[in-house]
Amino acid sequence: MTPFQERYGVSGAVITAVDLLRGIGRLIGWEIVEVEGATGYLDTDYAAKGRAAIETLQGDTDFVVVHVEATDEASHEGDCDAKLEALQRIDTDIVAPLHDYLKSQGEYRLLISPDHPTFLRTKTHSHGYVPFAIAGTGITPDENETYDEIRAEYGETFKEGHLLMNRFLKG
Repeated sequence: MTPFQERYGVSGAVITAVDLLRGIGRLIGWEIVEVEGATGYLDTDYAAKGRAAIETLQGDTDFVVVHVEATDEASHEGDCDAKLEALQRIDTDIVAPLHDYLKSQGEYRLLISPDHPTFLRTKTHSHGYVPFAIAGTGITPDENETYDEIRAEYGETFKEGHLLMNRFLKG
């Protein structure tokens, strides 16, 4: 695999408790950030992941991925309440502090997206479009008013998911 920095011109890191994603991160030359309390399940320490992302960006790293498995696990269990709680915790403990930090640093970009759909009704991974939201410098909002798997196919889409990185980094 082509190293991420060679391909996109920015250094990267990943925060995850999932071994597969750590392995992919290593393959593309990312730093693997270990976070105490990160479990890869519903009980993960969301706030610790958020703090670790900010600390990582305060160093020499240009780009950080914060992976949270909790929403996927809640979907596998068919537990709507747990999925909603996980989404709220991601928003409150990771996205909000990270967004505040990034805004304070000048030009920035923030991308939020799942890696695949996992519907509560099927309790399994699915193929198809995933929602994503990009905020930051040079980003113009689109007309979408919801963020969900159903609406994802009606907004800006990428038939090849890897093309989203170019959109995110280069506008």
